[in-house]
Amino acid sequence: MARDSRAVVPLLPILAGLAGLYLTLLQISPNGGDHYYMADVGEIQIVLNVWGTLHATGYPLYVILGSTVVAVLRALGIPAAAAPGLVSLFWSLTAAAVLYALSVHLTGRPIVSAAVTGLFGLTRTVWLHSVVAETYTMGLAISLVLLLVALWQTRVPSRIWLLCLLGGIGVAHHRLIVTLLPALLYAVWSHLKRCPQRLHRVLLVGLLLGVLGFLPYVYLPLRGAAGASWVYDAPDTWQGFWDQFTGREAAAYVRWHESAAEVGANFSEISGVLVSELTVPGVLLGVVGLVVAVRLPRRRTTAVTLLLCGATAYGFHILLWHTHPLPSLTLHTTLSLALGWLFLADGVLSLRYEARYVSWGLSLSAVLFALWLIWLNAPFVKALTRDTTGMETIALVRNAPSGSTLMMEWGPRYSAVGFAHDVLGQLEHISIVHHEADFGAIVKEGVLVTPEYTFYNRPLGWWEEVLGGRVYLRAAAPHLVEIDMEWERAEPAPDRGRREGIVPLEQEVRCGGDTIILEVAWFAPVKPEQDASVFVHLLDRQGNIIAQGDQCAPVYGWRPTTTWEEGEVVRDIYPIRRASGAHTVRYGLYRQLASGEFQNESEFSIPLYCGD
Repeated sequence: MARDSRAVVPLLPILAGLAGLYLTLLQISPNGGDHYYMADVGEIQIVLNVWGTLHATGYPLYVILGSTVVAVLRALGIPAAAAPGLVSLFWSLTAAAVLYALSVHLTGRPIVSAAVTGLFGLTRTVWLHSVVAETYTMGLAISLVLLLVALWQTRVPSRIWLLCLLGGIGVAHHRLIVTLLPALLYAVWSHLKRCPQRLHRVLLVGLLLGVLGFLPYVYLPLRGAAGASWVYDAPDTWQGFWDQFTGREAAAYVRWHESAAEVGANFSEISGVLVSELTVPGVLLGVVGLVVAVRLPRRRTTAVTLLLCGATAYGFHILLWHTHPLPSLTLHTTLSLALGWLFLADGVLSLRYEARYVSWGLSLSAVLFALWLIWLNAPFVKALTRDTTGMETIALVRNAPSGSTLMMEWGPRYSAVGFAHDVLGQLEHISIVHHEADFGAIVKEGVLVTPEYTFYNRPLGWWEEVLGGRVYLRAAAPHLVEIDMEWERAEPAPDRGRREGIVPLEQEVRCGGDTIILEVAWFAPVKPEQDASVFVHLLDRQGNIIAQGDQCAPVYGWRPTTTWEEGEVVRDIYPIRRASGAHTVRYGLYRQLASGEFQNESEFSIPLYCGD
């Protein structure tokens, strides 16, 4: 970097601008969104608040540093849900500072370097992962430091040893930082080949230094042995630790594609991601900048290094990766292309043709491009960071019966409930398990409930398989279903014959804040031969329907009447949107005839007193 300390000045407004922009969209609530970019965010929000451990490969250094920062931030009054995002913001700004230092060192142009740094900070993946709890901005910062050391054009004492140490830290943090190896080797090859007789020594010492980066892994078994909350798997056992260390769960995602069609699909997907990140002009200008730089002797080593950096990540995605594009690799490619903008701008300014107008033109282009990136990416980032699914899920399970066990499939919604339970100290009236729990023991000893949407991924057949017998469902609370292996039996009233159809044994209606809840205990004196749907109407004084809570079948559609037993009681709950002027709840059963017409089989009414 330039010796004049004034070279830092252009960076300061860029960092301030990025920080301000990031803070406006910082995630401040428990995550529950299921976009693949957000899959692990809720888990990380919890782990950094409770000093837990993450899914494979564990990311121990990230967790140690992040948990420390979160503890300090919470002591200063920062909310628990927001603090982990600030860890990502810190690493993002660190990466921006290193990118600026590298850019100024390579070109000697602080203004252009600041512009490229700011534009890169506005790309979609960088922006999003700067405002949510994720590991990728720390990985980006480490990658940039590695490139800075490798591409520093003056002598760096013990450069190779430093790269080995930093590389070990990087690979320990995220294994796919190893894809930087071809680029780094090319960058320092001239240093390695000076002493070929010492190459074996360099490799041995370098390997030992790299291994030091894995020392934070001691954290995983220590936290497991301490019985800490939110410890992933069993890192205090040898097999559990090895599974974490090797990332066994991710092995299924890395393998050679078996057909040209798969390669083509991956090529299309990752190329589409790059376009959404940088836009078509941005991708093309980045490629042009790198190609032009390769043709210049003074830029060739740097340009080839960056081409290898981006192309290796790009090729890994296309040839070996079998799931959604991985941000850690996408960032390597977009970083290389962004530095291509740097070289292109430097080349244009070096022409010195009407330099003042060229400078103004580049400045205007940078401003317009920045505004374009903000216009493109701010809605995307906002949609993910302001997603209310997490809070809605927490509100949903608050109504779970006291003492019950709630099954939430592992994922963002599970993490949202876990955050409320383990970080905020809420939902203490229930226990929470995921889909690998011992459900037989739970059903035998207590009440097992799950959200009604669980059955889309875990249908009734799955439950019967894991429980080893027939399963009976009943509503436990609004949109929560109780799972049992026994059904509730009742006898018909003396004044009712067994030939009568399904009738309510009990009915109750109550008013909530914005919802009216109807609870019905249906009774089938004989086994139903036809399926029936449920209508629930909220009426005003004139008998007009002002809200509805119909269901295609009882228990949120999951308990068709033909699955009922003779004499069975099926308890059901129907939430209805509260409306002004509500006077009566009318409900009953109906079915659709072969002609397409609807026929009511029963109808019941309850007067309503909500004070509206």
